[in-house]
Amino acid sequence: MKYNLRPEFQKYRWIHLPTQPSMLKAANALMPVIQHGRKLDFRLQLRKIDIGECSADLIQPKTERTNGLLIYYHGGAFLIKAAAYHKNLAQTYALMANCAVLFVDYRLAPEYKFPIPVKDCYRAYLWALKNLSFDKMVIGGDSAGADLAMSVMLLAKKKQMRMPDGQMLIYPGCAGNPATESMRRYTDTPLWNSKLNRRALALYGDEKNYQNSLFRPILAVSFSRFPKAYVETAEFDCLHDAGVQIAERYGKDGVPVIWNDTKRTMHGYDIVEKSPYVRKQVDKRICFLREVFKEADRG
Repeated sequence: MKYNLRPEFQKYRWIHLPTQPSMLKAANALMPVIQHGRKLDFRLQLRKIDIGECSADLIQPKTERTNGLLIYYHGGAFLIKAAAYHKNLAQTYALMANCAVLFVDYRLAPEYKFPIPVKDCYRAYLWALKNLSFDKMVIGGDSAGADLAMSVMLLAKKKQMRMPDGQMLIYPGCAGNPATESMRRYTDTPLWNSKLNRRALALYGDEKNYQNSLFRPILAVSFSRFPKAYVETAEFDCLHDAGVQIAERYGKDGVPVIWNDTKRTMHGYDIVEKSPYVRKQVDKRICFLREVFKEADRG
């Protein structure tokens, strides 16, 4: 099936991320070099952090004071390491929003199935609360990483921990509703589709996990006390409708939400970093971050 993607995305129309266990090891070895990763900007500094059995990069401007902290969980279907463009975007967020970014390298399925990735991400959240000084905090992620961010917030709420001040979810819903129209329709879209999504979830967890809200956050009884949200969806994406459902549920539960429904895009479209359209959407994310962090000054 052909899709009316923007011209700059057409070069990815035959590419799909691997979900076969036999290919994941090779894919993860190649992932950091599949797309060019830029050198650390001279205005930034990076520190490697050990957090239990996982790790993180703390990226922050070399300024005396940053606006806040973004805790970020990368996408990759719970199976695949961060790509170079993920870390490029982390640098962009740090520079343009003048914030620290804790970029979490959580353990991956199928070797580390649910709930281990959730536990790793929650430990990183607790580490940030204990060890970093900030006035405002945003939690975010893309694809599976967005789902993990939601799971962390559900845990923080349950345990009565400090909640973040904002959340930035980029095409969320990897573990969302499998019966949506977009799941039915987008079985062959570039980079990601519903067939691959089903395989990834089967590697991430067992059927007994499917009714657990930490596995599928959309099942949560309520999202009350969740912070203001930026939710971004892609038009030709099997996760599109799950993202819409998340935004709608937030609205019903009293969570302020900005929904950015990008057009002529596919899942993972922001891999095309030089695209003017991608830059426009990234600017919207940065505006959201700045707005949340600005509230520290108002307070």
